[in-house]
Amino acid sequence: MDTNITTATFSNGETMTVASTPLYQYDYGQVLKVEGLELPDAYSVDFCNEGSDTSITQIGNVDGVQIPDSLLTTGKNIIAYIFLHNEETDGETEYRITIFVYDRPDRDGEVPTPEQQSAIDQAIAALNAAGTKAEDAATAAEGYRDDSQNYATEAESWAVGGTGTRDGEDTNNSKFWALVAQQGAEESGFAWFDINDQDGEMYVTITPNLDGDVKFEINESTGDLEVNVYG
Repeated sequence: MDTNITTATFSNGETMTVASTPLYQYDYGQVLKVEGLELPDAYSVDFCNEGSDTSITQIGNVDGVQIPDSLLTTGKNIIAYIFLHNEETDGETEYRITIFVYDRPDRDGEVPTPEQQSAIDQAIAALNAAGTKAEDAATAAEGYRDDSQNYATEAESWAVGGTGTRDGEDTNNSKFWALVAQQGAEESGFAWFDINDQDGEMYVTITPNLDGDVKFEINESTGDLEVNVYG
């Protein structure tokens, strides 16, 4: 919905009507849109403040007609006269529209001109755009932080479990399967070799359940010492 448009609707052969939306003093960039009339593609509208002896002519089209900003600074109601040219030498005022204007306190005693107000609006728009970009950047940074925390939690879940973020994580993680493998090895028995740092000799250590099942034998074909586990 365009907030800068006020509509004047004519019906049942009316020649005078009141705009649907009152305006405030110091509003600017306002457009009057006319409905209910068969107007040409281009037509002229004479605007003036109520009681004024002079008017300002604006050209209207299907999208409406611009209300002069200068008339909105007075705080007085605005009268719009639709002037139609029927023939090349025939033109007359056929419709009248009243636009109510609410007066309000002065803006610090000095009202910006339309050009000054446009500069103010551009500055405000630039500040809002900068604030939006800063907010977007902060949101993105927050998202990256949340992602990194989520990745860390997921890694912990798969490593040791206990995070409460994954079904069955306490029996499906690296630590759990390492313990399972260790228990399986201990149940089956295993042997491992160590080199003594002091004398350089190699030692073989076996789990108790393999005691008597480990044999050291010389391979007659190669002459190598072999360690065989019988069970």
